[in-house]
Amino acid sequence: MLMGTYEHRLDTKARLVLPAKIREKLSDAVVAAAGLENCVSLYSETEWENFSEKIKNMPFYSDDENRDFVRIMLSSAHEIFIDGMGRVLLPQVLREYARLNQEVVVNGVRDHVEIWDKELWATKWKSGLENLPKLAKNAGF
Repeated sequence: MLMGTYEHRLDTKARLVLPAKIREKLSDAVVAAAGLENCVSLYSETEWENFSEKIKNMPFYSDDENRDFVRIMLSSAHEIFIDGMGRVLLPQVLREYARLNQEVVVNGVRDHVEIWDKELWATKWKSGLENLPKLAKNAGF
């Protein structure tokens, strides 16, 4: 399971050094895609296959919202490689979508990694903490 929060910086070439604890759980290649709520999601090849299987089973032609979801997720997906120094180069389209500046936060989120702009994550984190009792109750805890 991927978990934890790590603060990092994009270098001048828009590369991100992934935290060692995160890299341990990924292979040399990952799939980067648009994440929910303006972040970039990184999936190991195995987890992307699991995610893709769910997408394959969604009705496409009979449901407008499913069709839009499938289009966005698959068109945003890029196979990227982790170099020998543990860096990934995030595609510009994903950096723009997630509004990534130099300061980023890398979060392990169960089956994938989320990369957030540091300021956007601070807002999300604060809101989540303020609503934690409600969120826990709605999740069945």
